[in-house]
Amino acid sequence: MNAAKSSEVVAILALLYMEIGVSALIGASFFIVFLPIQFMVSGKLARIQAEVLKVSDKRLKKINETLQSMKLVKLYGWEVMFCKAIEVVRDKQVQSLIKIGICMSVILSLSMLTTAIVSLLAFVSYSFLSPEPLTPEKAFVALAFFSQLNLPLIVFAQSVRYVADAVPSIRRLRQFFDYREMGRSENGLPPQTRGFQDINLDEEDSDDGESMIHDRTEPLKSNADDYGVYFNKNSRKPISNTREETDRTALVKSGGPVDYGSFKEESSFITENIECFLPEHIAFQITGGTFSWNYEGSSPALSNINLCVPCGSFVIVIGLVGSGKSSLLSAILGEMTTVSGSVQFNRERNRISYVPQKAWLQNATLRDNILFGQTFDQKRYDAVIQACALQPDIDILPAGDMTEIGERGINLSGGQKQRVSIARAIYSNTDIVILDDPLSALDVHVSSHLLENGIMDLLVRQGRTVMLVTHQLQSLQFANKVVLMDNGKIVREGDLNEIKKHDREMFVAWETSLRTLSESDRETDTEDERILSTGEERLKLEKDVSKEEKREKGLRKGSVGTLIEKEERLTGSVSWRVYRTYAKAIKFSLVTLTLLLVAAQAVALLACNFWLSAWSEAGLETINKTQEEIEEESVYYRQGYTVLTLTFAIFLIAAVFVQVMTSIFAAKRIHFALLRTIINAPIRFFDTTPVGRILNRFSNDIQIIDQKLWWSILNVVLTGTLCLSALIANAIVTPVFIVLVAPFLVVYYFIQKYYVTTSRELQRIDSITKSPVFAHFSETLGGLSVIRAYRDENRFRKRLLETIDTNNVAQLYFLCSFRWMTMRLELLGAFIVLISALTSLISCIVGAIPPSWVGLALTYAISICGQLNWMVRMFAECEMNMNAVERVKHYTELKTEENRGTYNPPPSWPDKGNIQFEDVSVRYADDLEPVLEDINVQFKAGEKIGICGRTGSGKSSLTLALFRMIDTFKGRIIIDGIDISHVPLLTLRTRLAIIPQDPVLFTGTIRFNLDPETTKSDAELWKALEVAQLQDVVADLPEQLEADISEAGENFSVGQRQLFCLARAFLRNSQILVMDEATASIDIKTDATLQHVIATAFADRTVLTIAHRMSTILDSDNVLVLSEGRVVEFGSPKKLEKQDGSHFAALVKGHF
Repeated sequence: MNAAKSSEVVAILALLYMEIGVSALIGASFFIVFLPIQFMVSGKLARIQAEVLKVSDKRLKKINETLQSMKLVKLYGWEVMFCKAIEVVRDKQVQSLIKIGICMSVILSLSMLTTAIVSLLAFVSYSFLSPEPLTPEKAFVALAFFSQLNLPLIVFAQSVRYVADAVPSIRRLRQFFDYREMGRSENGLPPQTRGFQDINLDEEDSDDGESMIHDRTEPLKSNADDYGVYFNKNSRKPISNTREETDRTALVKSGGPVDYGSFKEESSFITENIECFLPEHIAFQITGGTFSWNYEGSSPALSNINLCVPCGSFVIVIGLVGSGKSSLLSAILGEMTTVSGSVQFNRERNRISYVPQKAWLQNATLRDNILFGQTFDQKRYDAVIQACALQPDIDILPAGDMTEIGERGINLSGGQKQRVSIARAIYSNTDIVILDDPLSALDVHVSSHLLENGIMDLLVRQGRTVMLVTHQLQSLQFANKVVLMDNGKIVREGDLNEIKKHDREMFVAWETSLRTLSESDRETDTEDERILSTGEERLKLEKDVSKEEKREKGLRKGSVGTLIEKEERLTGSVSWRVYRTYAKAIKFSLVTLTLLLVAAQAVALLACNFWLSAWSEAGLETINKTQEEIEEESVYYRQGYTVLTLTFAIFLIAAVFVQVMTSIFAAKRIHFALLRTIINAPIRFFDTTPVGRILNRFSNDIQIIDQKLWWSILNVVLTGTLCLSALIANAIVTPVFIVLVAPFLVVYYFIQKYYVTTSRELQRIDSITKSPVFAHFSETLGGLSVIRAYRDENRFRKRLLETIDTNNVAQLYFLCSFRWMTMRLELLGAFIVLISALTSLISCIVGAIPPSWVGLALTYAISICGQLNWMVRMFAECEMNMNAVERVKHYTELKTEENRGTYNPPPSWPDKGNIQFEDVSVRYADDLEPVLEDINVQFKAGEKIGICGRTGSGKSSLTLALFRMIDTFKGRIIIDGIDISHVPLLTLRTRLAIIPQDPVLFTGTIRFNLDPETTKSDAELWKALEVAQLQDVVADLPEQLEADISEAGENFSVGQRQLFCLARAFLRNSQILVMDEATASIDIKTDATLQHVIATAFADRTVLTIAHRMSTILDSDNVLVLSEGRVVEFGSPKKLEKQDGSHFAALVKGHF
């Protein structure tokens, strides 16, 4: 309760004492009992709220992980399993919500009963202690004062709820504020912004891109510390490199109090005025580096790293899967903990651009993704587009490079996303470009083109330092230095000749590739090029026509190039259907029961007050009565008043508890319906809807339904009955009151309607503007390493603040509108009191009513002022909170995938693995063009099929059609004689196996990731790991199969993640396996071993392999070549290689 309300309660009690004496203090003694109970319950409430938040975090984490991995979940038919896992956590949350509901029911019931109980104690004690009888003068003056306690106590109950919510939330925020931050070290890099003190809200937003990509003529300086060769600014004498032990070791091993975080002035590391310098010809240097992924200093990921990279050099890093290649790049970028040693950069050429192994794109236009906040230079931009072979892709897009790229680049293929990511790095005006195996996602032609025209022409030959991680050994011919990694160490470095001397096997593999490439160059320079160029011209014409059709269609929709649909926003009042939906979730019978209980408590309270009127009226007629008669009468009225008060209390408590409990169970049902609908939505929904928008439903909207909606509804109903009781009481006293007050009620109606309409729309705006906050924050978290590498934190932070500010505007306007409404309703309330006083007094003067009724009428009229304000506010809040139900209802009515089938195949199906496509055409949505057209091909049982084609040719779409992930609007797909369109959807997906293009691991143990349904034995799990070449990796872990996998599998390399996915697919034991570029992130040696293992382990299964490495599919039984969604070739790879003008032959020669 705030200070104003507290002082109001004290003033009322003082006036009561002046009116009825010590009886007022006896009545007020209930506060001595009431307040400790309130505080005790509120303390319990805060602890339960902390539990709710903890469980809610776990629930949202599971939902977010499921949404991020929805494609894999659907491909494996795991919707029911993941849904149940989320529901288990939700059940735990509901149990805590029930406890909160009980606590809030106690607090609210006590708050609303306090006035009645205090009145009862005061009047009963007055009848015992006072020599004077209870008269209307004293009774209704006291009752008016008691009534004024109602609103402050309700506000107090609400304040308790807010405090209980705030305390655990503040503690949780404190944990984040106290986390260690990346240290500011004087290693020659531009300084990173860090925490709260680095935010300058008055600084102009630097969207022109010049904020972080600085002019070369102004080398950046820093003012913290580093490790290596140090100079004191004053003496310029070298300082010993012993600070490492005092600084970093203290950071790792310290057990003292935390003294770092966003609000600390000190850095996470001890700093001094020390500088270090590298020679001008050195870009960066690692000296004695040992790096770990966490501060607690577990076994280091990299050890004894010594590496010197000259300016303008091209360094290629190679090694087996899990050897530490990506970790080396992370250490250079400062994303790892430096246990010992140092990383130093040239101060004059210290700006970095970075391409991660898994491309990260923003939900923005393709051009904005490439510019990444920099100014647009047409000439430079065109050169980058051509070098990255993006122009054909841009031509296909409906709005060219202004086409919106969906969240996580969802509307681009893996190769296209990676080329956009590379284009961003090339376009940036940086000195050092770090590339983490981006070529693995590209087909052979594009990879060769980008290497020569992009990396070599626009980077290396322009004097920019390039470090490239790759598994494509043919790239080694361009390198100035080759670094060979193994087991977290650099085992070899030098030029190609040095590598040749020490690792002959690898060099022979490279030499073979290079020789084949030279031979193929001469063969493909003539007729093949002519054939391809003719086809491309024809294809370009088709694309131009298609693009124009899309453009015209888009213009009619008013959204050219837009993928992400605008979030829905209804207007006008919340539909009665929404209230009906909520009532249905509660159950209509329980809604009726609640309303009856509320009506009963209102009638009981009204009867109480009329009984008090009769009691006080009897006090005026004691002249002709004996003392015994007066005593008997007093006992009669005391008992009646007590019974009616207790009846009111029972009905009120019952109404509150029933409303709270039924609302919590309704919230559970609504969450269940939302979850099931979202989980079963088609994959296109997730392509066009940002994850942040969906999470907003599960977080903000569900929280409102869980904890706020029932409160506002209960307050509306209870205060509404109080206001109605006041009008009824005044109408009974003086019927003319209704006639006189009617015009004011009409004005009141229009004021509240105007206010409710405004506040409702503001709430809708508030809900909609929350989604960009979630979406931007989620997107930023996904690309933190990229953002920090580019030193672009400020731009993203400012963008986040802009989205928050936009969201806060709705709240500010809401508060203003509330004050507007309050002033006007207070004025109306004063007029209602005036009318009530005049009508009742006049009626009493003429003898129409007894004096006690005048007091009753005035008491109700005075109370109606505050109650009207509170009811309108709660009604507006109810409408705003009902907006959450409206938004959730919208998602529960989404079109879902049809799981039913007309035929249930036997458990052994498919037992052979025969696949037949008959005139199949597929598309992603009804309003989109086909991605595959007229596919007619048959894969025989047990065949190993290689599927190839250029980026965007429809390779992945073919496999998605096999799983019915996209719409097959023409033709049919038959597996072992059964049309898959007749098979239940989940049955189909659980009978097939796939290793998707993007490796997906879930938070949990290795066992859970391999066998989430827990149907396999340990022996089967180890066999799968052996097949995937991961047996030694897992065996070396302390907990082996029970070892934890972090979120998104970040504690394993991308290659290892892909191998885990292969092991998972092997365990499914399906006759049909699809490998969608499953070995793209794996080194050649491991890939060769895997291909041999797959040939034996999957010898009797039908395997469809999509690969960018042509060597992966050269041993296939048959090869399917796709181009622009059509089959151009199908046959034995050996025969296709020998055919003149063969597309497959051109792809093979282009690869080698």
